[in-house]
Amino acid sequence: MSELETDTHEGVIVARQPIFDAGWDVVAYELLYRPLSDEAAPVGPEAMTAGVMAGAFGELGLDLLVGDRSAHINVTREFLLDMRPLPLDPRRTVLELIEDQKVDTALIDVLAEAVDTGFTLALDDFKHAPKMDPLLDLASIVKLDVRALSPKQLEAEVRKLQPRNLTLIAEKVESAEEYELCRELGFDAYQGYFFALPELSRTPGTPTRELGTLCALAATDEDTSLEELESIVRRDAGLSHKLLRYANSAYVSPLRPIESLRHAVTMIGAVPIRRWSLLLALSGLRDAPSHLLEVALVRARMSELLAPRMRAAPDRAFTAGLFSLLDALTGREMKELVTELSFDDRLTRALVSREGPEGAVLDATLAYERGAFDDAAHHARPDVLADAYTQALRWSDQVAAAA
Repeated sequence: MSELETDTHEGVIVARQPIFDAGWDVVAYELLYRPLSDEAAPVGPEAMTAGVMAGAFGELGLDLLVGDRSAHINVTREFLLDMRPLPLDPRRTVLELIEDQKVDTALIDVLAEAVDTGFTLALDDFKHAPKMDPLLDLASIVKLDVRALSPKQLEAEVRKLQPRNLTLIAEKVESAEEYELCRELGFDAYQGYFFALPELSRTPGTPTRELGTLCALAATDEDTSLEELESIVRRDAGLSHKLLRYANSAYVSPLRPIESLRHAVTMIGAVPIRRWSLLLALSGLRDAPSHLLEVALVRARMSELLAPRMRAAPDRAFTAGLFSLLDALTGREMKELVTELSFDDRLTRALVSREGPEGAVLDATLAYERGAFDDAAHHARPDVLADAYTQALRWSDQVAAAA
């Protein structure tokens, strides 16, 4: 495990939240960010400047944060007026104008200038009012908060907006009922925690063989011998094949082709093999949405990196982070799964109730992931969290490329 770095990305902590199309594919990310004070504590968004934001995103790189998708960035009236022109790439950036901004000629002018430059304008937490019409004339995207509107109000807003041929995004979708309502109303995209909930996978059940492999692997630790790992992996022909393919990948770059499972396990080593076996077994679950596997990877690596700072076991923290989406990947309750998989008490408490040292690490990781930076800061310094998250994104990209 690499040493956790301590730079603060020019004073900004950044997380991301996916935006999905009707097929549950990730089409964009909203970047959630907060500046840091000199004491490395998060401060209010009004203290953010475009220069700091651009520096942070430039250092981290939009490729790392969003890949080839668009980046949605929250902006205010003052923000736009203070920084003209914006030092951001208009081809990749969607400016999300947050709600309750003073709508006047100055705001309209600066937005028109940004749109002319090539930026896409989105209106966040939108509620229709006559004063909003000039903004609608410039916008391409409108986001509606499904939890701030009743079903009738939501339908009324959609009906008013549909003639404008805007892209409509439903945000804060947190239940199957809310998702079905938005789908029936004709939303183009969706955002919210529903997309990491068990209802999403819609699987008929997870094969016993795959859960059995996960259970056996979860019972191992960093002291498990190569022979024991090989015997577990060998039980699952599909997993063995995937592991050999990984061993021969550019990520590993073997000096000569690897032809046997024993050779692969010996060359790569016990801990990396265990990690990859867990990941590959998890990815073998039926109909597992790819974005959930990506989230699981980021959670696992971030939890591993945070563990030494929070007096937790890195290997256990990695496993807890990786398995934290097992309910979503299988469509079953976590309490049921941990009983069937015979996890030990410590891992069970971490996964089910966020208790114990690894539970606290997982709680910090999940809070940071959803942009609850103040909650995450109760567990670790914001700059430490930010660096762990960034390293986790880099690692997950490497893993995805090699898988």
